[in-house]
Amino acid sequence: MLKLKSRFPQGVVNFLILSSVNIAYFTGFSGATALLIPQDGESVLYVSGTNFEQAKHEVKNARVELLKRGENLFQRISQEFEVSVRAKLSVDSIGIESWKSLANVVGGEEGLVMAGSVVRGLRAVKSYDELEFIREACRIADVGISTACEVVKPGVSEQEVVAEVEYVMRKRGSHGVAFNTIVTSGVNSAFPHGSCSSRTIMEGDLVIVDLGAMVRGYRSDVTRTIVAGKVSCRQQEIYGRVRVAQDLAIRSVRANVRAAAVDNVARESICREGFGDYFVHNVGHGVGLEIHEMPTLSPDSKDVLEAGNVVTVEPGIYIVDFGGVRIEDTVLVTEKGAEKLTNAAYLF
Repeated sequence: MLKLKSRFPQGVVNFLILSSVNIAYFTGFSGATALLIPQDGESVLYVSGTNFEQAKHEVKNARVELLKRGENLFQRISQEFEVSVRAKLSVDSIGIESWKSLANVVGGEEGLVMAGSVVRGLRAVKSYDELEFIREACRIADVGISTACEVVKPGVSEQEVVAEVEYVMRKRGSHGVAFNTIVTSGVNSAFPHGSCSSRTIMEGDLVIVDLGAMVRGYRSDVTRTIVAGKVSCRQQEIYGRVRVAQDLAIRSVRANVRAAAVDNVARESICREGFGDYFVHNVGHGVGLEIHEMPTLSPDSKDVLEAGNVVTVEPGIYIVDFGGVRIEDTVLVTEKGAEKLTNAAYLF
């Protein structure tokens, strides 16, 4: 919370956190309604009766207050911090109706400042503890990919593959999945964000496996493309193009490099080989408490990489009625370059 206090917008004396993910970032507890962080003094966590006792037990860096059933959060904040709240209040995330209600409390919209980007910027640079959680989530995800390589074969359904990899990741310590595990095979692998189905994997199918583990709320993200049986010459060619593009992009990752430049490295590599029209998504995104965070590695991104960012690098080629290839790793941005946090084996 100290880092946030040093970045308060000018004139702001309190920061109201309403996003459950941001509350978890600051307190380690995700079952609260709101967190009020004052410029000076003790932070206050507002929790409903259902989670109140648990919050008192687990939260150490804020005073936990009970928010009673039917009680108006904004009126409660106004009563307890009447003088300071009415000066100026910053908010990370809020709906239109709640914005109007809060404006009434602070005496008009001029007393409110939307500053969600401040918190997003803080979360983009990971601390030592955050990195340890992500590293462990990546190690578990690698086991998931290894399991997928063993399970994928003709006659096995996509759903069976999902069941096996999620079971193994749970056994290895994952607190859940980072997102809905993707397993798409054959012509379905040409759909970048397709989910899994009951489809039976056939001989020679391209099979995209995109998964992530979760440790203490922090996530990992890794994709490998597997072939169920003998690899054809065309599959080998496309896989090789994606592999080269990913390698070049990872080599370009380091602090102070524009995120768009990393995307451009992968995209130019694929375009040079004549597959530019088949690379249809961004090259990557930040990973942390959410599977998509800052920074964004896209052609139009304005972000600049910083040491401590954790991002994915995931170029792909997707050809309708043939199939797709995506290769993705989670990497840590450092001053000297990229440190790969996922290290699952490649097809070749």
